[in-house]
Parts: sequence; structure tokens; C-alpha cells
Amino acid sequence: MIKRIFPAIFAIFSLVFFDFPAAAEEKFPPPYSYVLMEGTTSTLLYAENGEASVPAFHSAKLMTLLLAAEAIERGELSFDTVLKTSAYANSMQGAQIWLMPNEEITVDELIKAITVGNANDACVVLAEALGKTEEGFVAMMNKKADDLGMVGTFYADCTGLSPNTVTTACDAAILASKLSGLDFLREYFTTWVTSVRGGKTELASTNRLILTYDGIIGLKAYYSESAGNCLIAAAERDGLVMVCVIFGEEDEFARFTTAKEKLNAGFTAYTLYTPKRTDVITEPVAVGGGELTEVETELGSLCPFVIRKSAKEGIEISVEYFENITAPLKKGESVGRAVWSSGGEEIYSCPIVAKRRVEKMNIFIAIKRVLRGILKM
Repeated sequence: MIKRIFPAIFAIFSLVFFDFPAAAEEKFPPPYSYVLMEGTTSTLLYAENGEASVPAFHSAKLMTLLLAAEAIERGELSFDTVLKTSAYANSMQGAQIWLMPNEEITVDELIKAITVGNANDACVVLAEALGKTEEGFVAMMNKKADDLGMVGTFYADCTGLSPNTVTTACDAAILASKLSGLDFLREYFTTWVTSVRGGKTELASTNRLILTYDGIIGLKAYYSESAGNCLIAAAERDGLVMVCVIFGEEDEFARFTTAKEKLNAGFTAYTLYTPKRTDVITEPVAVGGGELTEVETELGSLCPFVIRKSAKEGIEISVEYFENITAPLKKGESVGRAVWSSGGEEIYSCPIVAKRRVEKMNIFIAIKRVLRGILKM
């Protein structure tokens, strides 16, 4: 009897006190998401799961590029600036150009390595140059994301290797739209094959659209197990920039076919409309409690906006003025708005502003007004 009981007791003991291998964690495919956006105005045209949180992976490098490009515009860097590789940059895994510790390399070659080759080590070299440390640069990345309204994006690193670095298709489209406006980066984004480090490292783009799509600007194609097949593409025709983001595509080639279809649909259906000041006549508005009883008005800043081509001839313009406008009133302060609509739907608005400052009425202004009245008698 004892011999029969002992194995059972041992089995129970083992279950309580010994670790057994955990069952293999089930892996789920990344969510599919897609966005089409007009890039010059950042107008969202179509979206499917556009706000879904996904691993940023190589798309994070686009923010690194944007911050580097802005540093170049400010004169803090130039394409000829020579930077030195740190031991930390050398330690990067995954896509890389095999930079050695203390190796010197120009900003021009680093940008090539990131745009064409998705190189993690090159990305860190730029990040450390701009932020002193990767941590400092990541803080800059997150601030810029906030400034751009990328509400679903968080950067934990500059390369996108961290699983904590996440974004959305809508946010990636906003970032791509911003980069598409930097003409000096287009040559990098549309390079198919190049080399760096004196020819030691060859680079080849994975974005097939740069060879086949008319008006292509770039930007990035990549794959990871956590993110799937991804594509961030932009193209320009007749002043219109279409940005297509596809995340989580199962098929490597389908993302390019789908992007072509979406970009073509955007260029076919939409156009840019440039409003004219002569289309709107503004009127003076009454001001309560001010040195003046009314103030002349004018339109604020006008910007082009996106409309369907079929709606271009049916645009209607109306003006609205706020009620109970009181002093003090600043020059340029909004007192109403002009509205462009089509089919009863508002598609754009522009503020109507005061042409001059109006001070609040006080005893001195009141006396001056009375004296002026007496002198005119």
C-alpha cells in the first residue's frame, strides 16, 4: 500500500514545488489598419482602424529623420557634419550598417542609412548628436509627437526596436505628411540602391513603389513579426500630396498593390481648392463698451483645402458674426468666421478678425469724445 501511495504524493509535491515549462504563448496577427490622407493639409480622407495601437518598429525612424531635418534647417547640423559612433550605437542589433566604435560618418550617410536601409546604429548616432543621449532624444521625439497631434504615439526609443514604442496609422500619416513637405529629403526617400562607409556597406530599399509609381515621394516599407508587412507611402501630383499608410498586411506584395489603388483613388477623387479674399466681403461689427462703437473687419489667414472634384463648382460661402462683442478688442482678434460649404456640409472656415485695436471705454476717452463733439458744433 505504501508503495502505491508514495508516487501519488510525489506527483502532488512536484506540482506544488517544481516549475514546469509554461505553455507556448499564442501569437496573434497584428491588427490591419489603413489610412489615406492629403499631405499638404493633413486632411484625413479614408481610414480603417486608423486609431488602432500598433508597434511602431521602423516607422519610429521617421520621427528621428524629422528632428534631424529640422536641425539642418536651423543650421545646427549640415549634411557634411561629421559625427562619431559611440559604443552604444555600435551595440545595436537588427538592421545596421556595422558602424564601429569611434568611427566617423557624415550626416548625409547617416540619413541614407536610415531612409534606405532602416539602420538602427545610424539612427542612434543621430539621436545622440541631437539629444546628447538616446533618452534625451526620445524626450524630443515625444514632444514633437505631441506638437503634431500624434495622440496615439509613444516613443520609448529612437529606433522602434522597443515593444513599448507604439503608434497608429493616423499618426504615421501625420508624420509622413510633415516629412513630405521637406523637399531636400525626397532624394533620400526615393533612392533604390546606394552605399555608405566608402562602399563597405551596400543599401537597398524595400519600398517597391519608388520604382513604379508616378510622383512618388517615398517613404518607408518594412516587416516585423509584431507589426506585419507595413508601408508608409506618399506621392505628389498637381500640388496634391497623397499619403497612404498600411499596417499589419499579411501579404508582402499586397501592401504595394493596395497602396497604388488607394493613392490612385485619392488623386482621382480629390483636388486642392484655394480660397480667394475677393470671394468674401466683410462688414463692420458693433463693439460694446469701447472707445469705438464699431470696428472694420477682414479675413484672417486663408489656406488651401481639400474637396472632391465633383463639389468644386457647387461651393457656397457664408459669413457669421459673433454676438455681444465687447471691448477691449485686439487687432486680429476673431469676431466671426467665413464658411465654405458644399451640399449643406461645411468643408472649411476662416476667421473674420478686427482690423484695429479697440480700447475699453474709460473716463478719459469719454471726456475726449465729448470735447470732440463740442468742437464740431
